[in-house]
Amino acid sequence: MTAILIAAGSLAGLTLIAGLALTWAHSRLPANDDGLIDAIDALLPQTQCGQCGHPGCRPYAEALAKGAPMDLCPPGGQDTFAALKALLGRDDGAAPTEPQPAVARIREPECIGCALCLGACPVDAIVGAAGFMHTVVEDQCTGCELCLPACPVDCIELVAMPIALADTSVALAPKERRVGTEALQPLGLSSPPPATDAPCIGCNRCEPQCPESLAPQHLLRLIRGGRLNSAAETGLDRCIECRLCDRACPSGIPLAHLFRVAKDERRVRADRQAQATAAKARFDARNARLKADETDADARRAQRLAAGSGRQW
Repeated sequence: MTAILIAAGSLAGLTLIAGLALTWAHSRLPANDDGLIDAIDALLPQTQCGQCGHPGCRPYAEALAKGAPMDLCPPGGQDTFAALKALLGRDDGAAPTEPQPAVARIREPECIGCALCLGACPVDAIVGAAGFMHTVVEDQCTGCELCLPACPVDCIELVAMPIALADTSVALAPKERRVGTEALQPLGLSSPPPATDAPCIGCNRCEPQCPESLAPQHLLRLIRGGRLNSAAETGLDRCIECRLCDRACPSGIPLAHLFRVAKDERRVRADRQAQATAAKARFDARNARLKADETDADARRAQRLAAGSGRQW
């Protein structure tokens, strides 16, 4: 009798644990596989480079939904790894090191016009025709490197792009990529000002000085917390960088500089998102075109076979 009670209690406990696990999963993840895959795909960089071992970002998203490792996307780097970790509630592997952004360039005098690189590019960023010189549309290139092994004369090279985002002494948020010194030079700042991480004492002396009726100390908290979208909703983009708040701050915090860096960071992020969206659209269009070509070729092949079946040999 005791054994039966123990077995029944164990079964009830396992059932309770399983129910709690399912409830947690339902609250953390989208309600269906397609929704989860869409959510994962939206976090990936859309370079379609294949470095993860899958033929594109969407197939990798499908694999991630089934439990594939999260550390297989070098272009995504630490940001994508952290976002996947938060979405999936998993902690496997270590964040890959993100390579420096680069684009492919063809040394045109060496190009033989073989057109092999055209089919290798997943986003149709290479233009040209067989027997003629090819070139890369750099604004569309994702730096995936897939065209390099396709070139029989090695006339394609990757060229590193200038780093627009680099660590500075401006404290935005842990592991956030930040606007570098070279990006600030056109704005008249040859180097970040000191004391950017000085504590705000909440005196609120800055707010009455703002000609745009903003709340500088609230914006500062949002920016240092990495909540740039919330800062924008609070009026970050309305800041005219007059530095009146700087003069009023007893802690010497260069508020105008931090606001400028945050606005630049938002623009860079928006540009990156737009590039990823455009690359995904080109990748999907290319796949649709290849599938249509394959369907058309199969139809023509079937017609030829049908026409040849009535021949007298």
